[in-house]
Amino acid sequence: MLSQLKNNGDNTSKYRFWLRISQVTLIAMLLVVAALFFPKGKMFQFDYNVDQITTETIIAPFDFDILKTEEALEQDRIAREKAVLPVFIWENTSRDLVNTRLDEIRSQLSFWYQAEKDLAANRVYWQSISDTLVSDSIAYQLQEDSLTVHNIRLDLQERGLHNLGTPRWTYFLEKGPSTRRLINTVKQALLPQYMLGIIGELPPGFQSDQITMIMRGKESTRKPTDFRNLNEAWESVQKVLVSNYIHDDPRLVQLAEDIASAVIVPNINYSAELTENRLAEARNLVPISIGKVFRNERIVDANTRVTPQIKQKLKSLEKEYIRKGYGQSAANRLMTFMGKIFLSAFLLFFFFAYLQTYRSQIYNDIKLMALVSLIFVMHLGLAHFIVYELGWSEFFVPMSIAAMIFTVVFDGRIAFIIMVTLTLLTGIILSNNIPFIVANLFVSSLAIYSVRRLRSRSQILLSILAVSFGYVSVIAVFEMIKFSSWDSVMEHMLFGAANGFLSPLLAYGFLMLIERLFKITTNLTLLELLDFNNKALSNLAMKAPGTFKHSIDVGNLSRAAAEAVGANSLLARVGAYYHDIGKAEKPEYFIENQLRGTNKHEKLSPRLSATVIVAHVKDGLKLANEYKLPAIVADFIPMHHGRTRVEYFYQQALERAKEEGTEINEADFRYPGPRPNTKETGILMIAEALEAASRSVKSPTPQRIETLMDSIIESRIKSGELINCPLTFKDLETIKSAMMPVILGSLHERVEYPGQREKLHIQDNED
Repeated sequence: MLSQLKNNGDNTSKYRFWLRISQVTLIAMLLVVAALFFPKGKMFQFDYNVDQITTETIIAPFDFDILKTEEALEQDRIAREKAVLPVFIWENTSRDLVNTRLDEIRSQLSFWYQAEKDLAANRVYWQSISDTLVSDSIAYQLQEDSLTVHNIRLDLQERGLHNLGTPRWTYFLEKGPSTRRLINTVKQALLPQYMLGIIGELPPGFQSDQITMIMRGKESTRKPTDFRNLNEAWESVQKVLVSNYIHDDPRLVQLAEDIASAVIVPNINYSAELTENRLAEARNLVPISIGKVFRNERIVDANTRVTPQIKQKLKSLEKEYIRKGYGQSAANRLMTFMGKIFLSAFLLFFFFAYLQTYRSQIYNDIKLMALVSLIFVMHLGLAHFIVYELGWSEFFVPMSIAAMIFTVVFDGRIAFIIMVTLTLLTGIILSNNIPFIVANLFVSSLAIYSVRRLRSRSQILLSILAVSFGYVSVIAVFEMIKFSSWDSVMEHMLFGAANGFLSPLLAYGFLMLIERLFKITTNLTLLELLDFNNKALSNLAMKAPGTFKHSIDVGNLSRAAAEAVGANSLLARVGAYYHDIGKAEKPEYFIENQLRGTNKHEKLSPRLSATVIVAHVKDGLKLANEYKLPAIVADFIPMHHGRTRVEYFYQQALERAKEEGTEINEADFRYPGPRPNTKETGILMIAEALEAASRSVKSPTPQRIETLMDSIIESRIKSGELINCPLTFKDLETIKSAMMPVILGSLHERVEYPGQREKLHIQDNED
């Protein structure tokens, strides 16, 4: 709705009303979400680390258990798990299942043998007859028989017989040995193994020499070696088969082995479900506490060093506070939650007040406000998840991602204000973590500094080094003050270094996503637009080389001026490169592209010439849309002329009107605008006019150029072209000083080489 009102030019009270509603709604949602990331219950007041000195005596307000540390609890649970034996179940049905499968295979083998025999007989008969009708009938029967044979083979393969194409099965089809004897021999060799027990594969990582055996509902502790595994059972089966067929064809042994290997399965199988249930039960039976603190018992005196044991008592007290918080009345829970919202509001007020006062264009852009809120929520959520859910170091929270994103999207000032607010809010959520706040304020400052003037993607390396150095140095200082153990120092430093390496990479990745989702133009996009191989610039260079050179020169002037007054020099330069791309549509009508002695305006009326000149703005906007230039760059196309007149043709029209006694419409000679509304577009208006006008100055000197600059700036001020532009008079003086050496350098004279004038004179005579 807001975009529709804005696009329709509806800047009335209705638009402002919906804008305020959207802003209030967005801020309210941000406050509620921020409050959700606070620790549950009331915030804990006794937040001491090991080796810190207490400032007050802490008395237990109620009875509570002293909880084990997570490491100690996990060690006890692992020890209890090791006492749990893997559970195996003796499957009584396995033997009967194998017996049934062997009978089914015997039946299918008989069918197969008979089907192959019938197929061969019908094939011989078909080849011997000459009657066509009978032959067709037999041919159809042959197809049916072939399909039957194929289906039987598929069934046998599904039952585990995969070697039906080997010579031993060819022998079976040729000789037709007794399938009854074959199957009975396999049963004689295989079924007794199930009386002894065939144990399946042991679970991964199995180290115990005992298992729990469940047989007919009764449990017993056994050794895996009490039973045969599949390899041992198979060796026994092979021996029995060889002894039964020792006087027969060896291929019968191979046939029996194929059948036995197709059906053999273990009957003592590992039960993952029962084992996991017993492991979970064993973990749950481990007590989570190692003692108890009673109400009014002294936990620690004031001015006492906090030991690991005292720290664990304080942690246990904090968790009991949180647990009791769940049992509060609805009114108390609501009061606690509202307190968190108001605390968040106090901190965020600082940021939003700054935006509304000094950067109202951001505050009044719901899209940008939504981006800021989204990144706020993302970082608060990451902090809560990393510290409270994963239990990792707070120095792994990637706060520098926000610092770099906001610096590139907005600027360093906005980024610093945001990071102060976000860091304070996150630090409070993480139990008033002072080291976290100090570290991230310092690291965020380094991150902002490393990308404040983003000019290449290689700066990511500088960001990685800066952020990593910041975390490591601050951690080292705090840990030295606290006399922490070396293990604790290394843990925090490793997390900080990892954060320093990952955060810049993630920030650069998020920037590309943000550019596309929110249609924001960052310096990374502007850098890509500086490439002369860009389609728009390449087209301009080929069709209007004079305009292309003019744009490059204007870009140099704009860059120098923007740097001098603290504007975005990269944006000013890019805007200068693209401000005249519309001239590529009719390049021959602009003097910088005309050959000597040719001027198409000589055959046109002043009004028509002005129309052609003014049209390059409309053509430029059309090309900007075609080449998908960002809006912030396309704005330079109409704003570099603003509402100025095409003065040369306007004066011509005035002279003709006096001679002819007619009147002219001044609006026909004016550019459509709008006027410049940023420092960068204002600088371009001045630079473009200066570069064009300076070409007509004969024997340029610093005094003449300065006079020309004064006249251009004065005319733009008097005509109101800079009325919407935030350039101050001081800025204009600074711009003049910055542009002077650049324009003089571009107009310098070259040394005349010996004989150059004579050669040119001869060439002119030849022409």
